[in-house]
Amino acid sequence: MMKLDLSQSHPLSNLKVTLLIEPVTSGQVAASIREFPDCRVKAATREEAIAQIQANFLERLKNIEAISWNVPIPEKEPTWIKFAGVFKDDADFAAIIESIHAERNSDDDSEVDPSYYL
Repeated sequence: MMKLDLSQSHPLSNLKVTLLIEPVTSGQVAASIREFPDCRVKAATREEAIAQIQANFLERLKNIEAISWNVPIPEKEPTWIKFAGVFKDDADFAAIIESIHAERNSDDDSEVDPSYYL
């Protein structure tokens, strides 16, 4: 069971929202707040719509409480961990690794076709 710690409640000191202003077919102007889609007004002019949406939103903010919540995320074991060390004492695997290592560290580039890189 997770413990929910809501003790860090902070009053709103600065909240940035995006006002969306758009003309409506009736000739009016609609204003809304992108972060609060249900906060929307219509007015005769752009200026009236902005003033109304700001006033409505400020009134609404009087009843909103902002709470910071640190979500606890349980740590899970990586899925690959069950395969770690599975070839630890395998002589065949050790030989394959040695071969790969030798090939990577070889200065011989005779097998490389230069036209491949052109």
